[in-house]
Amino acid sequence: SSSPAGETGIGLRGDPTPRRPGQRTEERVLDFSDPFSAGVKPRIVLLALRRSGKPSIQKAVFHRMSPSETLFLESTDKICRGEVSNGSFVSFQIWDFPGQIDFFDPAFDYEMIFRGTGALIFVIDSQDGYVEALARLLLTVTRAYKVNSDISFEVFIHKVDGLSGDHKIETQRDSHQRANDDLADAGLEKIHLSFYLTSMYDHSIFEAFSKVVQKLIPQLPTLENLLNIFISNSGIEKAFLFDVVSKIYIATDSTPVDMQTYELYVVIDISWIYGLKEDGAGTPYDKESAAIIKLNNTTVLYLKEVTKFLALVCFVREEIFERKGLIEYNFHCFWKAICEVFEVGMKVVKSRKVQNQLQKKKGATPNGTPRVLL
Repeated sequence: SSSPAGETGIGLRGDPTPRRPGQRTEERVLDFSDPFSAGVKPRIVLLALRRSGKPSIQKAVFHRMSPSETLFLESTDKICRGEVSNGSFVSFQIWDFPGQIDFFDPAFDYEMIFRGTGALIFVIDSQDGYVEALARLLLTVTRAYKVNSDISFEVFIHKVDGLSGDHKIETQRDSHQRANDDLADAGLEKIHLSFYLTSMYDHSIFEAFSKVVQKLIPQLPTLENLLNIFISNSGIEKAFLFDVVSKIYIATDSTPVDMQTYELYVVIDISWIYGLKEDGAGTPYDKESAAIIKLNNTTVLYLKEVTKFLALVCFVREEIFERKGLIEYNFHCFWKAICEVFEVGMKVVKSRKVQNQLQKKKGATPNGTPRVLL
């Protein structure tokens, strides 16, 4: 399958795949057993049976590919590693395992894979029967939990656009019940599985990935608290902190999420709001960016740039938005606080990178595992 720039396919024995023209050519050594590498960039592992839609999900969320375009993607035939690093808080690795490969085979050291994993996403095709997929899910979760009990286990019940409303609910309920019964029979009741109904044809896949990524952000409680303070002092109905590139939200306030307002932002293209410069150069989104969109329900959608890749999206009643000066002042205070949180996070990352470099200088490879050249 085609890989976006920055992704590398890795064969069964770790052989690097030739790069296409235009891809980065520098080589670097990645030690999968390195305990510090996962600390710098959390790892998300994607698993499923064949033809469940994993490549399509990645392309739609992180590469802005339309659902119709994803229909022409080939199935994953090798382990693909991608890095997502779009903004201040969105930074992680994605490992996509082909459905036909049994990574519990002796050729793989699955303990190393799970040891550095922050979240494991198992995709189930809701239209192709899910009994076999649930059996594979149980095996995977059981082994992964024994290696790393801190993994977040996420289940995407995918392609639900082909199901009726009642059938969607029944599929989710039945899958949840079967999976938890299997875990109970195995004596693993303490394992928590999060289930999401997802589709390529609405906002649900972005919402699900947002929830997964949020669990990998250590600053999440601080961000949520800042948003709560901001909206309570500004009279704002709801606020999201969005990653502009992927359109997943990394934090929101504690008020319930209204799917209609969330979906409204997902379908908005930032470049459509601002446009490009006359010469077509540069980015349409910069530090001066702001947008005010009046909706037909007496609500205003207010968008402000926070960092180069982060946007604050607020939903405000028209009568409240008349006090725009107060909102602007509170936003400036919010922005300063976000910058401080980001600076602290960067110091932690730099510290871990130094530890990582010191570890590599020792030249030790735990369990005799060779480093893989990428």
